[in-house]
Amino acid sequence: MEQVNRVWVLFQSLFHTRGSGRSFFCASATHVLAFLLAVVLSSCRGIMLVDTGPKIVAFVGETILLPCITTINSEVPTVEWTKEGLFPNTAFLYRDGCETFEMKNPVFQYRTNLIMHKLHDGNLSMVISNVQLNDSGNYQCAIRRNRKKKVITRLELFVGAVSEPKLYVVPGVGGGLTLQCEAKCWFPEPRITFLDNQGNEISAEDPKRDGNSPGCLTVTRRVTLHTATNRVICRVQQPEINQIRDSEFYIPDEYLRSCTLNIVISVAVTILLVTITCALVYFIVKR
Repeated sequence: MEQVNRVWVLFQSLFHTRGSGRSFFCASATHVLAFLLAVVLSSCRGIMLVDTGPKIVAFVGETILLPCITTINSEVPTVEWTKEGLFPNTAFLYRDGCETFEMKNPVFQYRTNLIMHKLHDGNLSMVISNVQLNDSGNYQCAIRRNRKKKVITRLELFVGAVSEPKLYVVPGVGGGLTLQCEAKCWFPEPRITFLDNQGNEISAEDPKRDGNSPGCLTVTRRVTLHTATNRVICRVQQPEINQIRDSEFYIPDEYLRSCTLNIVISVAVTILLVTITCALVYFIVKR
């Protein structure tokens, strides 16, 4: 009935538009015919046209709920949860009062389930435990009655990967204190920045990427400190999945004092060398 109303609205807009010309009539008629064809095909197959639902973000290792709510008037029908692009594409199949395992894809073995005590309330949501990166994709929840299929909802699941960054000293590197920050197994690729104790960004080397981890990336980045600061923050962030992780490294006062002393000595030596060089040049020119 909803599709018929939508067609009627289209026809009204088609025939009540003024000054649009023949080209608009032809284009509008084409759109109406295309929509009618889609309605007829869906009716023949017993499938309702359903818009794609929201995008759900989850993280590796979590348990996630994919919502699917409908109205159950009598006994619970056959419930089908499928994933696009997978063969077989069944993530969970509920039939005749229990789960049917024959058509279930092995990647979902022992990881998917329905909330059985809520089925009679129309809650057909599917639970996925121990979510993996390859669980990302488009899912569909549908029911079957008398061989007729009705799609309840479609939604997209996006799975990201995060971990706590590690910040440590790199030994054997001259020219100051060198720290390395490691963000292990992130997806999508994160951005690493270094901040001093005032929250100012510290210039660092270009990041290095290691794609050997299955489905995720390990990113490392180094910074060499040339100014005195008693704390360095490694910030790993991925805006697409709205994730930020910080790791802090506190520098001992003894190192700061020695670092300051080294800076003073370096400046003094530089000034002395410049003075001697200028004196020699002046002496040579005078002669």
